[in-house]
Amino acid sequence: MKRLILQHYTGTPGELELLSMRNIQDFAKREAADYLFLEGNVFAEGLSAPMQKLAMLDERFDAYDVVVMLDMDMFVRKGLQESLFDQPGIGVSGYSQRRLKWRHLRKFSGLVHWRYPYWNGSLWKLDRWHRQTFRSKLDLVELSRYSAGELEDEGVMHQLARHNRFHGGILPGGEKWAMSSWWPNLEEGAMYHIRPRVTKNGPVRPKLENLRKIADMGLIDI
Repeated sequence: MKRLILQHYTGTPGELELLSMRNIQDFAKREAADYLFLEGNVFAEGLSAPMQKLAMLDERFDAYDVVVMLDMDMFVRKGLQESLFDQPGIGVSGYSQRRLKWRHLRKFSGLVHWRYPYWNGSLWKLDRWHRQTFRSKLDLVELSRYSAGELEDEGVMHQLARHNRFHGGILPGGEKWAMSSWWPNLEEGAMYHIRPRVTKNGPVRPKLENLRKIADMGLIDI
């Protein structure tokens, strides 16, 4: 199986992003995957930075059986034995994401549909068939409506699932494969999404501080 792990960033990566890049490059080696860093408007000019992650659907990656896109604030659990590539599913949609979906249903009429999955945009894992199938429906999505606001790549992937009448595709374990750094049971995570909040509804602080907290717990190597 030919595998590729992508990360994307617009602008100059800071300390956190560089640490993530190194962590994910090491992860790619363990997964026998190629690694590629994408920078700037690699999907479409005039769209937001998160929307550029949709470049993973591009035909230039069709030689790969599976392509993964990870945010630049994602880190892999130290000593992780499970393979992300062995997991069934496209993305994470745990309790937090399901609540977000229902909130978006009320707020963004017509852009979110209750029947189809709504994944966390910090991690996408699509095989060739899903990438090609989703890509075939891109012209049905008014991308500019998703670029301006809260939906962005998460909303577009959701709509591509709708246009393809695709259900499921949720990685097992709830939040496990993109566990927010404020989550109380961090020991259950396989991959961590570093967020600014200290607790779910609590104060914020620099992401680097939250990353170092998890590293001090022995859960991440940085």
